[in-house]
Amino acid sequence: MGVIPAQVRLVDRDTSKPIFKAGRQSDAEPFDFVLSDESIDRMGDRIRADGWALDSFRANPVALFGHDHASIIGKWENVRVEGKKLLGRLHMAKAGTSELVDTVRSLIEQRILKAVSVGFQPIEAEPMKGGGYDFIKSTLHECSIVAVPANPNALAVAMVKATKPHLVKQLFVQPDSRAYQLAGQSTHHLKTPNLDAARKRFKSMGID
Repeated sequence: MGVIPAQVRLVDRDTSKPIFKAGRQSDAEPFDFVLSDESIDRMGDRIRADGWALDSFRANPVALFGHDHASIIGKWENVRVEGKKLLGRLHMAKAGTSELVDTVRSLIEQRILKAVSVGFQPIEAEPMKGGGYDFIKSTLHECSIVAVPANPNALAVAMVKATKPHLVKQLFVQPDSRAYQLAGQSTHHLKTPNLDAARKRFKSMGID
């Protein structure tokens, strides 16, 4: 991680944890996504497209579900910056790989799951007028398909017919009490099955 300027006043926060920001599905093709753009979000933050550091991510562009390191659903391809957008295409794992993969694929194709979320570390940022931060340089760590920004009612109806109770729990994770604020962005650790154990396994393999 690069040096965060002192004037950003992030040093009083836990900057070892990533910040999460939402992206969206392309209108043209369901597996193409706008991972991030320069619009100011509801927290008052903006991420500069030309400041993305992508080399580490491109070396291992695993696609997750819900920021859960145990829920691998595929990989990201052609991740690039075009204009003021960070774009990428989701290449799903083969059908039959897991119940989760098959369910997520179906929900994306139906445009019920429409949202993506980038997990990143700020390298350089400046406070903006009126609050929030302008993230000038950022390192992309991971990118997940997420259910939370999607229409929960539509998703619930689809899940009634689509899958089993244990998979419903995996798709409908709940924020726990360790939510915290970082640079004006609300960030949650999600309760997901065996997540801590999975992270330890990945760390032992050299994957952070």
